[in-house]
Amino acid sequence: SIPHISEIMESIQEEREEPQPQPQLQLEEEFSKSDVQTLTFDQRLDHFSSQIDCHQEDNDACETFKQRYFYTSRYVHKEEEKKGVGINTNRNTVSFLCVGGEGPSLDPSVLVDSVHCTGDMIELAHKLHHEQNWNVHMFSLEHRYYGESFPKKNNSQKGEAYLRANEKELDRADEYKYLSSRQAVRDIVEFINSSETSRHFNNGKISNNNNNKVRWITFGGSYPGMLSGWSRLLHPDVVYGAVANSAPVQAEADFRSYNDHVSLDLGQESLVGGSKKCLEIFESGHAEVAAILEGGYVDEIKKVASTFDVCGGATMLLKDRKNLNFFVGYPVLFPIEVQSNDPTCDEPLCNVQKVCDAIADEYKSDPHKPSMEILAKIGRKKQKQAGRCKEVNFQSLINYFSAPSTSKSANNRSWYYQTCTEFGFYQTCEDNSNCPYARGHHNVDMDFEICEKSFGIDAKKVKASIESTLAYYGGWDLIPGDDKSAVLEGQKRLLFVNGNADPWSELSVNEKRGSGHVQTINVPGASHHFWTH
Repeated sequence: SIPHISEIMESIQEEREEPQPQPQLQLEEEFSKSDVQTLTFDQRLDHFSSQIDCHQEDNDACETFKQRYFYTSRYVHKEEEKKGVGINTNRNTVSFLCVGGEGPSLDPSVLVDSVHCTGDMIELAHKLHHEQNWNVHMFSLEHRYYGESFPKKNNSQKGEAYLRANEKELDRADEYKYLSSRQAVRDIVEFINSSETSRHFNNGKISNNNNNKVRWITFGGSYPGMLSGWSRLLHPDVVYGAVANSAPVQAEADFRSYNDHVSLDLGQESLVGGSKKCLEIFESGHAEVAAILEGGYVDEIKKVASTFDVCGGATMLLKDRKNLNFFVGYPVLFPIEVQSNDPTCDEPLCNVQKVCDAIADEYKSDPHKPSMEILAKIGRKKQKQAGRCKEVNFQSLINYFSAPSTSKSANNRSWYYQTCTEFGFYQTCEDNSNCPYARGHHNVDMDFEICEKSFGIDAKKVKASIESTLAYYGGWDLIPGDDKSAVLEGQKRLLFVNGNADPWSELSVNEKRGSGHVQTINVPGASHHFWTH
């Protein structure tokens, strides 16, 4: 799942703290990580370089890296697994590929119980196997530059362990040279066509004979959903069908409609339990704080800093105008993660409805209380659960992405680099928007600054890269480049699924926008690829 700014700020604070033991995942008896193999294969470092001069010294065309993947034959009939896929049998046999991407690093649970592909892919495999008597081979491919699939020239097999031990060796300009969605799509195609996958269909024997007799279906949510759809779109001869969950294929620098959608979720009961009063207090509370900070009266600013438990107090808010903007124009003053809303959660204040109910109750108890104080009181309860002060130092965000990757920051850094070089997706809060935070305090220039100071990529290059991405894949229309001859074939058996509560659905293909040749499903009340969890 594409990380929310509040999740990144939590990661920044976690890096300063001692690691805490993580709870062990409780799995159903059938779904055991013990039946999932963790494997690697040699992936090409650069799919777009010519191999003609492959043997010249220091030529990247021949370079490979160890790309990690996971496999289980849980839903393959055991008598046929022993002899191979059973080409002579009458059973339907398919391969499901869960596409890796940003977010938490993959581990064997990706094919058991994870945020990536559990709800749709694994449940479907279970039904096809037990109810329709199918064979379903399940794979998951880790994205290059994420988790342990982190290539570095002459250090291709080192992964995160290498990063932890040699942080200072990584050169910023060269670190992500071969990180892109275009390389990742070709990784998927190369993986499917490889002898590495065919051995799972041939009782361990390396052969490509059976690959073209097994249909491959790709699955993914969020950015992996984009890759899943694009793999089918561009390579219909390899990928038989694809599911693109919550996939924002329309790259955009100034993604102001994200926070417009957050306002819809906060203000409409029919979506996820919001209310007009909830949105009204949310907006006015941020506006009240912004007005105090803009007023410049130190005593009042100290009161705000104390009320909201700001790390560094009023000094930090007064230190830099960007800190003020970050506090009120981003989801920092009162973080609410609409994109990960879980209507079934049990904890206090854990979803939009519980937060909005608490806001409404507080208002009813004292209708004259300033909205700022209502948000502060409820926000303190949320902060108490997290056990941290509120980080407002904008420079800490730049420092986080500028520093050499560590095992904790590597995935977030890889993703932010991709926003700078391919997608944008910057969730602004402009004056002329419906953003629920303090409007006018988050324009896209703040995000461009992170790209330039962290990766040396200026605003002009970010904008050009986004235009290139739209031209290459076709955006909402799914018409890549000028090659319209293959479009209809690539759009067949391509399914886009979105939740109407998900802000990312604004940039995905759905029943209202995008190609009319693909299938779409809209899930009422669902958040960001919630059904894949």
